Amino acid sequence: MPGLSRVIAVFVVAGSLLGAASTADAGASPFLRNASIGVEATWDSARDSPSLSLDAASITVEHILAGKMPESAVVLGRQTPKWGHGLSGSLLLSGFTPLDALALSVEAGSLRYSQLIAARDVARGRWLLAHRLEGQIAEGVEVGVSEACAVSSGFRLQPYHLLPGCPYFLDQHLSIVDERSQDWWSNVLAAVDASVEVGSGVKVYGEFMADDFPWAPSARGKVPYMVAGLAGVQVELPSGSDSWRFAAEYVRVNNYVYSHKNPENTYVVREDEPIGHPLGPDADALYVFVTRPVRLGAAIPFGEMEITGRLGYERHGEGALGIAWNPSEGVAREFLSGTIETRASLGLWARAGMSAPLRVLPGTPRGTIEFAAVVESLGNADHVPSARAVEASVRLSMRLMWNR
Repeated sequence: MPGLSRVIAVFVVAGSLLGAASTADAGASPFLRNASIGVEATWDSARDSPSLSLDAASITVEHILAGKMPESAVVLGRQTPKWGHGLSGSLLLSGFTPLDALALSVEAGSLRYSQLIAARDVARGRWLLAHRLEGQIAEGVEVGVSEACAVSSGFRLQPYHLLPGCPYFLDQHLSIVDERSQDWWSNVLAAVDASVEVGSGVKVYGEFMADDFPWAPSARGKVPYMVAGLAGVQVELPSGSDSWRFAAEYVRVNNYVYSHKNPENTYVVREDEPIGHPLGPDADALYVFVTRPVRLGAAIPFGEMEITGRLGYERHGEGALGIAWNPSEGVAREFLSGTIETRASLGLWARAGMSAPLRVLPGTPRGTIEFAAVVESLGNADHVPSARAVEASVRLSMRLMWNR
């Protein structure tokens, strides 16, 4: 695997730079903060064979705007950004799909601005632009506003597309004014999310995302609402570091969300991996989570472990990623179209920090290892009435990080 060899070589160099940087005076000068690399092995009963993938390979440089905006950083490489509070995944950037990206973040007081450009498929000229502004607006209240723009081969990048904070909907309008065909080459999505602490150890949160919307009154009832929503509540009992965490979360994604009239702008990366919520379009789900930290004994070569169990019930209509809306359909297939497939699932996740096994590596590495297993019982499997099936998946991932 020559590609993987090159990645490893890059991180050997990055580790050397990190070691040199660790002896330098950070002050207000830019410095390498960390380097990370991670691999993931998965097996899914719906596929013929297991797969091995590189899910992290990045470096972080901090204080890049030294003297002007000290709390700033750039992350370069394969990373898995997550914008929002959803435990099952967020709607815009889910936190499940690795992206090859350049990401910038800047903090000023209680506000944080993030912007990234990611490669969806370089060979085909498919990219992703995204930005987010988030912050604490009151005691215990956090709000975030995000946008993403999937672009493809005929897209013409203009300076205002990279202007921090400039809305992509406005950028798209300006592009269309200059050249009407640009509407075919870009797909803009916007989301707003919030979390509120309503008591000791109790938090409610939600997210709303719009892919397309019947803005004009004359279009209502004729054009479907291509939107998605997520709402949840999380409780810690008792409040503290060793507490149990319980959460319930509902997710709904209308049909046609994440798709586009130009198939090249479907909201996916690489081989049709969804960037948005893994539930996919034309579906809804209710999940219940139970999480408990576990302190391991000194004889076990791992740090603290956290175990999460999840019960889920999903409903899937016949809509799918890449199937765009046709005006002849009207709003008849807006949500849960055709024969509905149901999925009752049981999942288990275990995540632990690694300590002793890493002492053989140079520098000061730290690492995590995560195991996940999910079993699902399907009704109306593959949208065939009364058909039943059982599916299972297993995932094992490991990530190493060298801190400055």
